[in-house]
Amino acid sequence: MQGWGQFFGALFAVILLAIFKGPIEANQINIDYVWRILLALGILPAACTLYSRFHLPESPRYAERVLKDQELTEISKAYALGVNPESATNLVPYEPVIQPAKRSDSRHHFRDFRIYFSKWRNLKVLIGTCSTWFLLDIAFYGLTLNQSIVISAIGFAPDTSTTSPWETLWKQALGNLIISLLGSIPGYYVTVFTVERLGRKTIQIIGFVMETILFIIVAAAFYPLKDRSTGAFIFMFVLIQFFFQFGANATTFIIPAEVFPTRFRATAHGMSAACGKSGAILAAFGFNVLVNLGGKNAFLPQTLGIFAAIQFVGLLVTIFLLPESKGRDLDSFEDNEAEWRPEIRTDHHTISEQETQF
Repeated sequence: MQGWGQFFGALFAVILLAIFKGPIEANQINIDYVWRILLALGILPAACTLYSRFHLPESPRYAERVLKDQELTEISKAYALGVNPESATNLVPYEPVIQPAKRSDSRHHFRDFRIYFSKWRNLKVLIGTCSTWFLLDIAFYGLTLNQSIVISAIGFAPDTSTTSPWETLWKQALGNLIISLLGSIPGYYVTVFTVERLGRKTIQIIGFVMETILFIIVAAAFYPLKDRSTGAFIFMFVLIQFFFQFGANATTFIIPAEVFPTRFRATAHGMSAACGKSGAILAAFGFNVLVNLGGKNAFLPQTLGIFAAIQFVGLLVTIFLLPESKGRDLDSFEDNEAEWRPEIRTDHHTISEQETQF
């Protein structure tokens, strides 16, 4: 839904600028009202998401395998089937394939985590999800958070030295609206409709390949495009946003949610997301420093070239470290617990993989 967020952010910016055109032209300080209202509006979807998350029931798989809570498992299954657990009287009793030797203890979680990821076959997947999210967000947030700067640099939005601040902001908002409407939203829906056919890894590879190519083009042809066709430049940025969404900006959320065992899924996904936000922070602070090396926006083409190199590294990591989860049940990513949970081993033998397979 990130594409819709970008679209509505740009749309509300256009609406507010239209409303405040007179006051801003009369006194530039009234621009403050526009950005303050925009920030306040951004709180609403975040608050709704937070409320929904606190009231979302745990999945049956998590209740069964991590919490070891039989009653919660049945309630979660009822919710998953669309049944009100308070009124249901004939739920089919659930019988687990194996009864764990001990109730899961959260104190052992990080010990088990360390043991599980001490194996390269497991660690490489975590490295893959963390690094691809990190590499993606450097380019994604580096460009998206500073898209207005780029729009002005290519000449779509005039500089405030040659026109009024309102006119500059208006053109920047329109440029952002066009790019999100024609790029981000279509890319998101192409991913939605093809993710089960093409696969997560395939879409991520497509995204990184196209981002690498597009960033190379805009970096190499920056000044010819700027001088001859601003429209062509905007079209290139539409394509870049399209392949962010029909690519790694969608799949980096999906893959970590599927390729780890239930016990570690939330932790591994959180680590991957944190690495992504680290890349976003790096981009947010580093972009303005880079692009202004040697003068205002003087290093912008080279910065876009750096983004191309970063996306290429993301492509290599995706190819060599990440598995494909298309068509696979989450159970297929559950490992043999006896390998990393000492408490379910017996004195005489280790429970076989068949006995511990859910």
